[in-house]
Amino acid sequence: MEGHVPGPRPHGPGERPRTDLGPQYGPPHGRPVPGPAVPADKGLFATLLDTNFDHMVTVKMIKLVYRLELMVITLLAIVMAWYGLAFLEWNTTLGVMTLIATPIVWLFLVLTSRMALEFLVNQFKISEYLRAIKDRI
Repeated sequence: MEGHVPGPRPHGPGERPRTDLGPQYGPPHGRPVPGPAVPADKGLFATLLDTNFDHMVTVKMIKLVYRLELMVITLLAIVMAWYGLAFLEWNTTLGVMTLIATPIVWLFLVLTSRMALEFLVNQFKISEYLRAIKDRI
């Protein structure tokens, strides 16, 4: 049939939309969809000694790495602002430009750092889901 679109037909004027169609998406027959098979959680030291690499250290340490990066970037911004204040005595234009650029540089560095770490975490999540798919097959 030409022009046929699968799915429920739109309601016409004067008709009420159908509400008995049930869920459009979801697990078949109401069964829950299993998530990724996550191995039992180990401590940091036990994870470091895992020679099969079943447990990832990076995922556990990513919060610490991000906090350290935030501290270093913030210290860099404080030093940059301090230099901007020092430049005000020597060259007013350079000092003002440095003070204006400091929060922009800070924001840029925080965003790029966050994006890189999110990309890294995403790669590990993909690995976990692929492992779950492999275990189901």
